[in-house]
Amino acid sequence: MQSKPSRVELDQIAGHYSLDSAAVGTLLDLSAARPGPGASAQFLSWMLRIGGVLSLAAAVVFFVAANWSEIAVFGRFALLESILVACAAVAFLRPPPSTAGRAALFMAFIVTGALLALFGQTYQTGADVHELFVGWALLGLPLVCIAAWSVASAAWLLVLNTALMLFCGWHPTGGMLWVLLGARRFQPAEIVIGVAWLNLALWFAFETLRLAAVPEWVRRIAISCAFAFGTWAGITAIFESQARALVLPALAVAMIAVAFQTLRRRKDIYPLAVVMGSFIIISLVWFGKVSKFDGEGVFLLLALWLIGTSTVAGRVLTVTSRRWRQQGAA
Repeated sequence: MQSKPSRVELDQIAGHYSLDSAAVGTLLDLSAARPGPGASAQFLSWMLRIGGVLSLAAAVVFFVAANWSEIAVFGRFALLESILVACAAVAFLRPPPSTAGRAALFMAFIVTGALLALFGQTYQTGADVHELFVGWALLGLPLVCIAAWSVASAAWLLVLNTALMLFCGWHPTGGMLWVLLGARRFQPAEIVIGVAWLNLALWFAFETLRLAAVPEWVRRIAISCAFAFGTWAGITAIFESQARALVLPALAVAMIAVAFQTLRRRKDIYPLAVVMGSFIIISLVWFGKVSKFDGEGVFLLLALWLIGTSTVAGRVLTVTSRRWRQQGAA
């Protein structure tokens, strides 16, 4: 049985034969590409399943927090560990790619974070918040890999980047990450650009491996986090001369590498848009710093620069995306 044509394939057919709107409508009807009541119901069911898992996980956390004084220490740990064991049993009996197995592993991933938080709160280990999230990401990685589910992959990326954001934002003077990264030898902006390159390495790995569990929208999260940290590091380096020698070249190399990879694959224009957005923001801050104009003059210069660069970037992205579609249809 043949599968339905994808949206990209339909776009290529429509572009190749220069179909008008009426012909495109007929093409969509013949290929059954329009979402009908069944597709809408399926999407709603999928969203409700994810919402149900998140609601159950939140209910467990809130139940323990609301009854903290009523439940003994053993009871708190027993409750979370019992749920973790139950999730493992469900995943063993209904392994992925079944919906029940994936949902159970996703639930186990969330409960793992709750269990770490409970451990830290109960015994007052002195660990920083970012170390809690790092431990969550490391312990939850096997669960995410076994689940092989895009939702679990996206959740893991968000947990990892939350840990890195807390670490970079607080600049702690001790702790596991600070020792590993050797903060005494690096400026804060240099640590941030290292985190940006970590996300960038994940993005390159996902782009190369093309895992089913890491679809395009999850890869976009990775590249967005990479240049969010990269923009942060670039702006910081503008005001910290000691970090410029490393941060700005590393950021420039990252932009060139992503642009090259995107132009080579000619599939998704989003990474190129992220690179341009990061460049516009950093250059805007740089112009504001080096400008010799007064207050009104600076605002005029920045407004003109923002309008000009945004217009050029939008034009380049539009033309490039249209050219890729035409070449794909040829």
